[in-house]
Amino acid sequence: MRAAAIDVGSNTLRLLIGDVHGNALSRIHADRAITRLAEGIRDTGILRQENMKKSLSVVKDFSRSIAKYGVTRVKAVGTSALRDARNSREFLDMVFRETGMGIKVISGTREAELTVKGILMGVKERDSVSLIVDIGGGSTEWILCKNRESFACGSLRMGVVNLFERFIKTDPPSPGDISSVNREIDAHLLPLKRKITEQALSVKDFMGTGGTITTLASMDLQLKEYAHEKVHMHKIPLPRLSLIRDILVSLPLHRRREVRGLEPERADLIIPGILLTIKLMDLGGFPEVFVSDYGLLEGLIKEMNDENSV
Repeated sequence: MRAAAIDVGSNTLRLLIGDVHGNALSRIHADRAITRLAEGIRDTGILRQENMKKSLSVVKDFSRSIAKYGVTRVKAVGTSALRDARNSREFLDMVFRETGMGIKVISGTREAELTVKGILMGVKERDSVSLIVDIGGGSTEWILCKNRESFACGSLRMGVVNLFERFIKTDPPSPGDISSVNREIDAHLLPLKRKITEQALSVKDFMGTGGTITTLASMDLQLKEYAHEKVHMHKIPLPRLSLIRDILVSLPLHRRREVRGLEPERADLIIPGILLTIKLMDLGGFPEVFVSDYGLLEGLIKEMNDENSV
């Protein structure tokens, strides 16, 4: 079965077309575009017309790819931006009218469940407890997992877009900006910290997915062009991340856009993204982060394959 999965995210729209054989995924085609669908939601509570139109154009491109590659099943989901905006229905109706594509808005918990389903397709079984985190534009999903089974998950209403819009006021970011971001992150991480403490968990591994984490891997690897096979399961030690952070926060935006491995469109959001990543590592005392280029999209394709096999 050839399936296509679409993630209408708060910052990025992504497409994956693939075939599943057993627990193995063959990647046929992948595409993504940054549209900042969640831009301004914190202040207005609504999606901006220009961001909706840009996102619609991307979905149209995705639809053409789906037709080209002979896809038999499609699932499209919307996450934080579409959960939060008062005018989400306007965008959903616009997409359906123009493309025939139905987008299902999913909860943060459902997003976490699909993410871990996808990630487990791309990792070997581990006996130890792992913390898996998907840092998004409008929310951050977390999953505690052992032996290919998740036993707790949740969603934090904190992502790189809203952190940037609320707290990064200067260019380059001032020490006060950085402190404000870190205080907000600490407050949002308290429920996760309590969860780990209450269960007396010994969490050994930290694995990250999503645009922030994969971008950090791309930067660490100094990639001229993004390469899935190089990014997936790349390991970044905490001292290396701290060095990258120090370099990034010292650079003005126009210089950050020139950093190798960093998409120019993500050069502003990478500041709260790397701060959040380091805070998560500090939370569990993790010495390194394993980068997964599997996640929500792979989880959707796996789910379609499982449904088709019943």
